[in-house]
Amino acid sequence: MKIKTTATILALGIILCCTSACQTAPLPMPTPQNEVKTIFYDSFVPEKAELRNLWQTNGKGAWLVQRKISSLPGCEDGCLKQNSEDPRALNTIYYVRTPQMADGVIETKARLTYELSVSETQERLNQIKSFIGTGIIFRMTDENNFYMFRLAGEEGAVLGKMVNGDWIDIGNPRRVDFLEGGRVKANTWYTLKVVARGGQIQCFINNNPVISVNDATFSLGKFGLTTFKTMADFEYINVTE
Repeated sequence: MKIKTTATILALGIILCCTSACQTAPLPMPTPQNEVKTIFYDSFVPEKAELRNLWQTNGKGAWLVQRKISSLPGCEDGCLKQNSEDPRALNTIYYVRTPQMADGVIETKARLTYELSVSETQERLNQIKSFIGTGIIFRMTDENNFYMFRLAGEEGAVLGKMVNGDWIDIGNPRRVDFLEGGRVKANTWYTLKVVARGGQIQCFINNNPVISVNDATFSLGKFGLTTFKTMADFEYINVTE
């Protein structure tokens, strides 16, 4: 009798659950694990006034967004130009006030636009060979504390950090370690990328890995672009989480 009663209850439950009141709601679709969230993107189109208002400088350099800024290919729709090569200016910085970034990926496409003349001094030629460059600022707490990854002359690249106004090299690969040994050339586009996850920092040139280090000095901050003793163009900046 007990078995029959249980069977009856189960049957009744099945009948009741066939009604709309007992139907289970459809399960939500799972969120893709590799979905990329864009934190900030700027293709430097002059008309985007709302983006222009998010940027500021450290008071050095001559930063300007405009269309077709030179006779060189590219920048038809717009580019960011840093138009000063004053050697006294050192790190010119153009950065976004907000949002800020902790872990993420920062990518830009940049080119050095210096030109050589027969009257160049040996000091200037040495700068071009080993020092001048352009690249990315990230996890910047203020203008004296940040990470920087940039091209470093025709011969290499550098990842370093400014700590209370003092520069410290972290990684300094030479050209033999990337671009198949070729030198960095003026008026040539290079895609520069930084991937930061906690203390792990990886840097890429044209998707070639050039630096991988651990450094946890800065964990959160502003991001932006930089030049060092040279003029440069930037086609875009893309920051993803």
